[in-house]
Amino acid sequence: MHCANAAEATPSEVGVVTVFDHTKLDALFGTALAKGGSAPLWDRTSPSGTTSDVSVHSRESTKSACPAQGCSHKNYTAVVVVTSGSATLVVGGTAKAPVATDKFGGMKVQGGSERRIGQGDVFIMPPDTIHWYHDVTPPFRYIEVPVP
Repeated sequence: MHCANAAEATPSEVGVVTVFDHTKLDALFGTALAKGGSAPLWDRTSPSGTTSDVSVHSRESTKSACPAQGCSHKNYTAVVVVTSGSATLVVGGTAKAPVATDKFGGMKVQGGSERRIGQGDVFIMPPDTIHWYHDVTPPFRYIEVPVP
């Protein structure tokens, strides 16, 4: 990887920078909440045809909860940056039958490990790893960046 100073950069080395200020992010988090939990922030299709999409998520109501079988991601690792609020992240365990949810719809996991996460935390979730959020302190919002 080569990092050039702005003064040294040639037009072929300069890419397009996209900035999302806090006003636009707040609006997108509102859209995510209204649509059931997530909204697209940015996407790009590479020359090889692979599409990458960054999304915002808001886990502030039962309609934005993970499904009864838990959340998991196919074909990518998720890099997650928590921007506000907090929740208990449960990783692993099983979802044999739907069990009681908390007031925000987080599933009570059978087994698995728990960790409290909040604003400023970053976690990396491997593909096909079942996880849930519960004991949500709103507004629990995060940005998810998929990494192939």
